[in-house]
Amino acid sequence: MNPTNARRFDGAYKKYEDGNCSQALQELRELAKDLSNPWEKAEVDAHEVIFLVEMDEITAARQRVEELNKTVGSLISKPVDGYEYDLEISLPVMARYLEIRVAAAERRAHEALSLLDELVSRYPKQLSIPEFRDISHQLRSLRGFLLGDLGRWEEAEPQLESASPPDKWRSTYCYYLGRCEFELKKYRKAKEKFREAISLGLTSPLENEAHYTLGITEYYLSDMRAAKYQFEFCAKAADKREIDMARLWEWLEATSMALGQLDEGENYHKLMIDSLPKKVN
Repeated sequence: MNPTNARRFDGAYKKYEDGNCSQALQELRELAKDLSNPWEKAEVDAHEVIFLVEMDEITAARQRVEELNKTVGSLISKPVDGYEYDLEISLPVMARYLEIRVAAAERRAHEALSLLDELVSRYPKQLSIPEFRDISHQLRSLRGFLLGDLGRWEEAEPQLESASPPDKWRSTYCYYLGRCEFELKKYRKAKEKFREAISLGLTSPLENEAHYTLGITEYYLSDMRAAKYQFEFCAKAADKREIDMARLWEWLEATSMALGQLDEGENYHKLMIDSLPKKVN
């Protein structure tokens, strides 16, 4: 890439790092149009996929990663591993990493985990070089997330404990580590991690899941007032996609009764009954 285009790329990436993803994406696409070298264009296209995933534009990211895979297949007939950063060696690693990110964002955990394990076993040399250090760290965290999504919390715990997540993944990382501790009945550790995740800022629906599971954690630790507070947060949340409302009303009933708030408890019991699926005669 010539110096002018390299500066354009660096400028777009700086905007992405500063959180101005829309402007960064526009500048990256304008740069890609001006590139005639297919290798350089593929490298820029790879970063476009990253931007799209971070913007939660998953359908567009899937389309771009499939196009990138076709480009890689036309440029490289037989991928190999190596200790140097060279697009002929490194581009397939980038493409596979992006495919993992997209599959994970699509909540296709089995597929993403399979692709991740294949990448790590196939390209250990590439993943050890400085240019892929950040991706290597991300893969360890992501593997823990995916194991958790598959309910394999006991395997996820050591994976996450040995991970060094990027700063922008820290809240998600704390949530998943908290879920590990919760599922393994280490409630005090779970409480600490859930609180850290919430304080760092989570996006919905993960934020609601963190509050909900923290509420159950507080209940098991016999702090009914704190438990009820977390459940009430979930009840007021605008996005309730991941919440079992019947179960939530049941938890609110239990905490209200434990606190001696009998009228509230009865009201939550009615809400629980009303939210149950109606029998079809």
